[in-house]
Amino acid sequence: MWDGALARRVTPHVLEIEGADHGMYVPGPLSDSIAVLARVADAVDHFLATISWP
Repeated sequence: MWDGALARRVTPHVLEIEGADHGMYVPGPLSDSIAVLARVADAVDHFLATISWP
């Protein structure tokens, strides 16, 4: 079970997508799920910049 509040207490690096399943797919057109994956990629990019990834 996912506990978003607990995750945010552990780290500020949390991206929660309402309605997404474990594959980050959301109901509706495929383009909606593709947009979610773009958000995930942006969040990863931000995280790596935050930790000074090479």
